[in-house]
Amino acid sequence: MLTFTFVAVFAIATASSAQAQQRKAPTYLPAGSVDAAALIGPPPKVGSEALDQQMAIVLWLQETRTPEQVAFVELTLDQSRFIPLLGDAMLKVDGIELNRLIDDVINQVRTDYDALKNVFDLPRPFQINDAIMPVGDARPVASYPSGHAIRATVYARILAEIFPDHQADLMDLATRIAHGRVIAGVHYPIDVVAGKKLGNAYADIIVEQPAFINAINQVRGQ
Repeated sequence: MLTFTFVAVFAIATASSAQAQQRKAPTYLPAGSVDAAALIGPPPKVGSEALDQQMAIVLWLQETRTPEQVAFVELTLDQSRFIPLLGDAMLKVDGIELNRLIDDVINQVRTDYDALKNVFDLPRPFQINDAIMPVGDARPVASYPSGHAIRATVYARILAEIFPDHQADLMDLATRIAHGRVIAGVHYPIDVVAGKKLGNAYADIIVEQPAFINAINQVRGQ
């Protein structure tokens, strides 16, 4: 019954996403608040020894990955990945407001890091090495930093602000999702390290914004 309730709540919340896209979202990540390029620095160049070492790790993980790991990395990344960790705590918040808040935050974060990816423009492992057989979301867009690592970290940090008792489990799942991108053959380890660092930097700014604090109160029904 509890699982059905979660599904129903998020089905309603997802249906509200289209309306959320038509309104002007509050500012959760002010422009220029994170100097992302300076924070993570440039990646190794294609053909460099440093990137060759990164590629060797990707190849080794490909050779040793298990069916269970493949199934894990093939799952879509959105807030629903984290909901099972929250148990009946989800019944105490406004699911529609929570979904709206997370959608707005992630859209603003994605806008910032997409521009950064274009600056560094590092090809994915499978674009450089034909021996890489990617699984999961393997789009041929710039690799550095990992958008999955960024978003997973931000999801976990935002949910931990609302459900602090579940912080450890949320952050653990975010880490597994981030590192799973290397297992999947779609990122280098350095992409994930940079993504987690940047995701935490974004979250540090987001959770201090008055708009975010107001939104949290709405989620809690206060």
